[in-house]
Amino acid sequence: MLYTGFMISFLAGTIEAVFDKAVILNTNGVGYRVILPERVHGILAKLGEQVKLFIYPNFNTREGTFVLYGFEKPEELAFFELLLTVSGVGPKSAQGILSTVDLPTLQLAIVKGDDQYLKKISGVGSKTAQRIILELKTKLATVDFGTDRDFASEGEALDALVALGYTVYHAREALKDVTEATTSEEKIRKALRILGKGKR
Repeated sequence: MLYTGFMISFLAGTIEAVFDKAVILNTNGVGYRVILPERVHGILAKLGEQVKLFIYPNFNTREGTFVLYGFEKPEELAFFELLLTVSGVGPKSAQGILSTVDLPTLQLAIVKGDDQYLKKISGVGSKTAQRIILELKTKLATVDFGTDRDFASEGEALDALVALGYTVYHAREALKDVTEATTSEEKIRKALRILGKGKR
């Protein structure tokens, strides 16, 4: 029997073991297995690391499982929970969506109704992209995303860097450091300089 009243907001402790998509977090002598998005896993999944993870505890009564999904920031957890309100989007797919994309860019794409951007995300098909836009666009309309950002050219630059062999995380972090670039070509060139210097 699963007790759905049991809730965990966050866990803080030491990483005791690292797996492909999860870590074992030692919190006061108790080990919790936490599933992490790919991006967060790349940042935090180091043995002995002291971390704090914001947690979504998921009880699956049909399968009889209890899974902890972890996030680096509370706003990532909040948006994960918002994605779960979309029909057809479960915890695994919601975390998959947050694994490889920049959260503000994703939110802005939803507000602008850019289903082509959403369909580039692994696991998001045409129907799911349309449902996400339909069900979340109004809810996100009042959020300030910094609309001076050209997220279209940034997305193109990200795709190009990944095609060149860089991880999504490293490519995105390099693009964050790019300044005074308006086209995707300029962003790619400057990001490559950053990556070449070993800053990422």
